[in-house]
Amino acid sequence: MTKPVWLGLLLFTLLSYFQYPGHVYLESDTQIYLPMFERFEDPGRFARDPMVTRAHTAFTLYDELALTLRRLTGQDYELLLGALQALGRLALLAGVFLITRAMGLSETLALVCAGVYGLGGRVNGPALLLVEYEPVPRALALGPVLLGVGLAAQRRYLAAGIAGAAGFLLHPATAAPFWAVFAVLLFVPDEPEEMKARLWGLLPLAAALAALKAGAARQPGVSELQALWGRIDPAWEELIRLRASYVLVSEWSPVLYWQYIAMGALVAAAWWRLRQFLQPNLRFFLAGLGALGLLSLPVSWLLMEKLKWALLPQLQPARAILMLQAFTLLAALVMAFELACREKRWLAAGCWAAAGWSAGLEPRLLLALAPAAVGALLHRRLQATGLAAAVLIAWSKPFGLVFWKASLGRDLLIALALGALLVAAAAVSLRRPVAGALAATTVVAGAYYLIPGELRLRLSGQRPNPELAELSRWARAETEPSAVFLFADAGRRLEPGVFRARAGRALYVDWKGGGQINFFREYSRLWWTRWRQTMAEPFHSDRVPALSALGIDYLVLTPKNRLPDGQPVWENSRYLAYRLPSARQSP
Repeated sequence: MTKPVWLGLLLFTLLSYFQYPGHVYLESDTQIYLPMFERFEDPGRFARDPMVTRAHTAFTLYDELALTLRRLTGQDYELLLGALQALGRLALLAGVFLITRAMGLSETLALVCAGVYGLGGRVNGPALLLVEYEPVPRALALGPVLLGVGLAAQRRYLAAGIAGAAGFLLHPATAAPFWAVFAVLLFVPDEPEEMKARLWGLLPLAAALAALKAGAARQPGVSELQALWGRIDPAWEELIRLRASYVLVSEWSPVLYWQYIAMGALVAAAWWRLRQFLQPNLRFFLAGLGALGLLSLPVSWLLMEKLKWALLPQLQPARAILMLQAFTLLAALVMAFELACREKRWLAAGCWAAAGWSAGLEPRLLLALAPAAVGALLHRRLQATGLAAAVLIAWSKPFGLVFWKASLGRDLLIALALGALLVAAAAVSLRRPVAGALAATTVVAGAYYLIPGELRLRLSGQRPNPELAELSRWARAETEPSAVFLFADAGRRLEPGVFRARAGRALYVDWKGGGQINFFREYSRLWWTRWRQTMAEPFHSDRVPALSALGIDYLVLTPKNRLPDGQPVWENSRYLAYRLPSARQSP
């Protein structure tokens, strides 16, 4: 890659990290990981917090990497993990660049595709993102995995294996689709030297497997083993449906199945039309990862919901659908540039470009856009059928979707407008390459400020909550390290988990911590018991004696629930902290 390409990738990485979709901390799973890191450093911390004492990091080197960087630098985890997240995002966009280059695009247009992907998007169903906001393991792993695909497409097998192994060490489930396709690629007939070269890509995976096995054997503070070979009993399944229904494909909205079928149709149509321009390895990866994405849905349903395999809620194979959505975005954009630059079919190119934007912005739009885009590739006498099918689908309002109203209509207009602007920039590049490159880059860079539908100038980062920060500082400095807190009227809000991570104090129970029920059967029962005891019903002051008897040391309330006959030991405008005469009993 040339120096201008690296500068462009760095520009889009910075826009993606600081502007949109941005980055956050302690908003999601980092609430889980940070207390675990602190317990690894000091086993005496969080001894009375059942979520923290059940670390699920045995099969990833994410924790070892964070702890090593902490020991070497002495810096805060927020800074260290943020730096890793930015580096992973750069690897992600570099991988997208290499993939689209292998699809036949010029450096300029491949860089544009990387910029569009940097805007990210929601992967509806498995609760994923094309670009994760938080520095969680799957966020750090996806970049090396797509970089590995791009390197394999360039026939740099050892480098691809190293990138794929890095993703596997950070999050094996995210890297599994890459290695599944790579393993099959080893047996695809080719020149003998080429087939021998592919074997070099397996060496990093062997080293990664050995490293994971060694790391798992040294996992500290294991109080409950992860369920691997057991079965999901009815009580556990009921809790999973309550707290983590996104792992069950039968719980997904029916519109998602048609959405992913539309994506499969787009990828298949683009693969067939572009196959002469695709590098042979990329043809294989594009077909293999797209097919794995679609197959992951029935496989997940069979193994998890019918055979009740306890490993599946942890592995979550349906997350492989992310690969299908990612390649839908890229294939649609490449198809748009192919139609614009080689065939000068501007209307068809605009339709494909809009589909590419929609794959990240609002995938449900593909229900209408996919028929029009695929129809544009048909024989001239049949092209109108695709457009007619799109209009008919939109007019029928499938699943109650009204494509021309509210946020859906806004997103459709944005996708069509941005698609038209990209096609116009591609048209300019045919006669004036430099002007076209600048125009396309400007369109994509501007999208970071206009998506999701409004002018956005605020830099991303941790959402400010100074009152919670004050409470956390007080608790860390003035309360005993073994104290247990309960945010009794917080409901399903995220503040308790942020407090746990910032204050270094145990929680009796919180909603976010319930996500760990996917990993531990006994913890699921304990969490549900504690939730019903304390949080299932609205808080009332009459329940304070019962809460005290559970071993809770400090009760945190909002001012509207101030205790009529109690004096808080600390308070500010948003939170009151009460010291309870705890009996220190285990439930």
